[in-house]
Amino acid sequence: MPIRLSFFGAAQSVTGSCFLLETLGARVLVDCGMFQGAKTEKELNYRAFPFRESAIDAVLLTHAHIDHSGLIPKLVKGGFAGPILATAASIDLCAIMLRDSGHIQENEVRQLNRRNARRGRDREVDPIYTAEDAERSLIQFKAVTYHEWALVAPGVRARFWNAGHLLGS
Repeated sequence: MPIRLSFFGAAQSVTGSCFLLETLGARVLVDCGMFQGAKTEKELNYRAFPFRESAIDAVLLTHAHIDHSGLIPKLVKGGFAGPILATAASIDLCAIMLRDSGHIQENEVRQLNRRNARRGRDREVDPIYTAEDAERSLIQFKAVTYHEWALVAPGVRARFWNAGHLLGS
């Protein structure tokens, strides 16, 4: 069975982890992270995904760091309806971090739009996602147990191991 792996982040950089694993019967994202760092890197978060969100069957989240999980609410907002598999600890951390990320984006965009209005710029910027979008994405998280095989999608299974990188990784 042919397998194709495409890199949409964390390639030629250390941020924005997002890999697409495609088999004959499934399309699985490994991570869906936010780009962090310089302004040019952060702007990458606003671009469209290079795949149709609704065509993804599942997400495997390696851990909760924002550069691995931070665009999950955008993915869900765009039409992804499948499960997001992660350890219970990663889910607990994402419940805090993704809401906070949405809240931060809302505040930063509000300030930017006020500044732009004072400068006579009419075009308003929208946040990548809101705290409410993050809240909606949390419904799709499903806990997996370390060392046990989990069915991810037809013909794809995964097993999580403690990597010691962060609680839940």
